[in-house]
Amino acid sequence: MKQIIISRKLGETCAVVVEGAQVSAIHIAHDDEPQLVGNIYKGRVKNFLPGMQAAFVDIGREKNAFLQFNAPKKFSVGQSVLIQIDKDECGLKGARATLNISLAGRFLIFLPTLGYIGVSGKIRGDERQRLHALAKKIRPKTAGIIVRTAAADCDEKILLDELAQLQKLWAKILERNSKRKPPALLFSDNDLIEKILRDEYTNDAEIVVDNLKIYQRLAELGNVKFYDGDTPIFEAFGVAEEISKISRRELPLPGGGQIVIDRTEALTAIDVNTGKFIGDKNFDETILQTNLEAAELILKQLKLRDLGGIIIVDFIDMDSDAHKKILMNFLRERAALDRKKTKIVDMTPLGLVEITRHSSHR
Repeated sequence: MKQIIISRKLGETCAVVVEGAQVSAIHIAHDDEPQLVGNIYKGRVKNFLPGMQAAFVDIGREKNAFLQFNAPKKFSVGQSVLIQIDKDECGLKGARATLNISLAGRFLIFLPTLGYIGVSGKIRGDERQRLHALAKKIRPKTAGIIVRTAAADCDEKILLDELAQLQKLWAKILERNSKRKPPALLFSDNDLIEKILRDEYTNDAEIVVDNLKIYQRLAELGNVKFYDGDTPIFEAFGVAEEISKISRRELPLPGGGQIVIDRTEALTAIDVNTGKFIGDKNFDETILQTNLEAAELILKQLKLRDLGGIIIVDFIDMDSDAHKKILMNFLRERAALDRKKTKIVDMTPLGLVEITRHSSHR
């Protein structure tokens, strides 16, 4: 059974998703540090870099957003442009933006500027073919849609109803765009409770919440419980330790090794150390075991911390090609379980493993 535990304390809302007695997701929103990912802006071009096919766009914040595009396109300084943020600000860098707008519902993602049809990779076989055919049937001629995992076994009416809602939302955004001067925020995707209902909630899920206003907002779902115990809710449900881990730089491995996570503006670097792990087998087996433990923890932390972009992992050096293959296969199998597109690129000649993970709000 899926359990969603929500707490609201001192300007912060936190939601922890538990599946099969394991924490599968942690979502945190700070009132004074709203995330920008998913927001849609009417921006003003400040600088155009034709050689890089990029532009810096004023969205009304201290840092301009960085917009890069694949197809040849001309911008002029001062021109207004409709963009969506797909990566938050980091350090001295502004947010990253895209021209390809997407509006996510529970079952569909509406792509008003792209004529694309897609179905979640987690849906297989006949159901995938059925949904692809259905998506092709209901897709507006000038737009695209992606069918999400939650849409499995949904009938046409459910998808049509949600598509109509997303189209109405897009119409409102276009109306605001026509009336407002840049820079202007046209749409915010910063309501954590709405995101939880859209991305995590299922009919068999139980929600437990310690905030009365949030409880009243969700009460109509039926399977919502209000928690008013003396013990803090996350401690009472045994997930407080997992929450604390996502802010730590160093994390221990079960066998005595550790991983060290460092985020930079360009990428995330992760180092694997044997620590006190000496193993009970030969040296090569000890190194393989440590690397496999690290791989499992790293992929879990990528999800829980919602890390995206480029990730470089410095595993402990292995001499055996067979052991390298075991590690890479393990990484690829586990990465395929991630909701966000995660690609294990390869192992470099120096033994570094390159990973890319989709960082957009989809």
